[in-house]
Formats: sequence, C-alpha cells, structure tokens
Amino acid sequence: MDGLLLERLLPALPERVGVAAGQQAALVVGTTAQARQCADVIAGLDDPPPGAVVKSSGTVRLVPAEGGLLPHLTVLGNVVHGHTVTHRVTRQAAEEQCRITSTNCGLDDVLDRYPHEITPGRRRLTGLARALRAQPSVIVLEDAAGLPTWGSLLRPDHMTELWSIAVLLITTDPARAAGFAPRFDARSET
Repeated sequence: MDGLLLERLLPALPERVGVAAGQQAALVVGTTAQARQCADVIAGLDDPPPGAVVKSSGTVRLVPAEGGLLPHLTVLGNVVHGHTVTHRVTRQAAEEQCRITSTNCGLDDVLDRYPHEITPGRRRLTGLARALRAQPSVIVLEDAAGLPTWGSLLRPDHMTELWSIAVLLITTDPARAAGFAPRFDARSET
C-alpha cells in the first residue's frame, strides 16, 4: 500500500486504519494522551506496542498542533531549515524551492516574519510547509482545540505536494475533522 497502514496500534483504536497516497483521513480518539501517543508511534518517535503494525511507504513527518517552529527563525528560515536538514543543496537553491512551497501554502506575505508575529493558522501552515519540503510519504497532523481547524487551512488545489502524500489528522473532536474523509472514530460512546 502506498501511504500508511496501522493495525492494532492501540486497544481503543479501530483494528485497521489505512490512508492511501493522496488521501486525507482523520482519526478521532478519546483523549489528548491517546492522540499524542498515536502521533508519536506513527512518526517513529516512540516504539509501537507489541503486536501493533505501523507501515508507511516512506518517510513520515509530524506537524505539531502549534506548527513546531523554531522561534528564532523567520517563516522562510523554518521552512528552509526543514529542507536543508533532509536535502544536500545550497542555501540559495533551498530558499528558491522553499519559497514555492511556502507560496503554495499561502505564506508568501509572511516569509520574513517570526512565529510570534503570525497567526496560529499561519504557524500551522509553516509547520506543514516545513514537513512538505522533506518530501514525505505520510504527514501526521496533530490537532488542538482553540486553533484553526486543519480542514479550514488546507488548500489541496494549491498544495500540489499533497497530491501524492497520505495525510492523517489526529484529533479528539469529530467536529474538527470536517473536510477529512474517511473518518476513523475510536472514541468510546458513553
């Protein structure tokens, strides 16, 4: 499968979750702790539990809810940093490529600003642009209440890099999963 396949990841989750390349899906979990654990395991930051299967067709990048930006770098600097860590290119070539991705993410007017100078939505998009420059096969989006929803921020028609990437949103609120289908709901109904 090109994309992401999860089987028996956590007891509270569906038995099998699959997201194909170019598809966007949401996993709705019961608690913030479950969301964090899922994101960490899928991104390879934590070992999967015994018996769990996590398969991706390539690199997985995690976009933290707040964007995961370095506060001392500008928006462009953050995107370039993500690019130069994974590619061996000159700074000038990296900036040119990152400007294109940043423009596709709607960030062209804030490239010289620092994370604290832009809106939470723009910080999220900067984190996404940074992840896209790593050319992953899978992107995991963390969600948090009080921030703009990922569904309201993503513009797949402009973000051509997303066309070949499996995108999984992990959230605790099904209303925040609007725009993501299919939706895998792991919350316990009480």
